[in-house]
Amino acid sequence: MVSINLLILLCGLLCISCNADSNSLCKSNRPELDLQSVIDSLIQQQRKLCTYQCLTNEEKNSVKALKNQVENVTNLLFHPPLIYNNKKYVISKFPYQSSDEAMTYCTAFGGYLAEVNDNKEYTALQNFVLNTPAVDIVLIAGSDAIAEGTWRFQRTGGPVPILDWIPGQPDNLGEEDCLNLWKNYGGKMNDLPCGFRSSEDRFMCELPK
Repeated sequence: MVSINLLILLCGLLCISCNADSNSLCKSNRPELDLQSVIDSLIQQQRKLCTYQCLTNEEKNSVKALKNQVENVTNLLFHPPLIYNNKKYVISKFPYQSSDEAMTYCTAFGGYLAEVNDNKEYTALQNFVLNTPAVDIVLIAGSDAIAEGTWRFQRTGGPVPILDWIPGQPDNLGEEDCLNLWKNYGGKMNDLPCGFRSSEDRFMCELPK
């Protein structure tokens, strides 16, 4: 369709340049139109356009394939997700050596350690922990490593607005500077060391949906 329209436009321009009074003069001075050359040129342009479109499609396919690979790896490393308020939350199937390592995993998937910003989100994350099998203690965002008793998100440095402790906690027993949700206590909060504590401990990431 592009070739036909362009040919019509070229022919139209040539015809417009000649009027009835000077038709013979125009014919004598007008160069011969090599239609085959025009067609060959248009075909070449179309081939270039097709090549560009094909490359674009290949890029789209590559992105789609990459997304599928990331999704497969996510399913391998994490329990089935919670979708809440246009965010996706996942709990690891494996322990963490440190809170920094856990944050690195979350960052690698485009997110960060799950941050509790209000009571509704807190309730959703509690229920997520309670309903996820093979999970007990789950690391989330929050640390008082900089100032004891002042809990802040590691990512932003902002204060943790919701603190709902297990009775008797936090007790900072042995430098417990990281925040966790504990299934055995209804998913309430507890302070635990930021380094490796147990092969049973897990962490939760907050990811874009």
